[in-house]
Amino acid sequence: MNFKKHTAFMIDFISDFVNGELERYFFDLDYSAYVIEHFPYMELEDPRLTDKFAYTIDRAYERGIDLGLSDEEFRVEISNALDEWLDSKV
Repeated sequence: MNFKKHTAFMIDFISDFVNGELERYFFDLDYSAYVIEHFPYMELEDPRLTDKFAYTIDRAYERGIDLGLSDEEFRVEISNALDEWLDSKV
């Protein structure tokens, strides 16, 4: 799959967390800022995929915070959301 610049950035960032290359603390610190920075450009790149981002990744992020999931449970939640989001592209 070929993604444009801002969408690819978010995929890489989230994948780093899912793959254990980024601790939850740093993921939490950066997530909101990156969404604010990249989401408007993602909408221009692919509006349908960006809507799906809001209903998968962003919902999983908020749900993980609201439920107080452990770091590993949170990682699994985000991983599942990433898979669902990317499956929507194929």
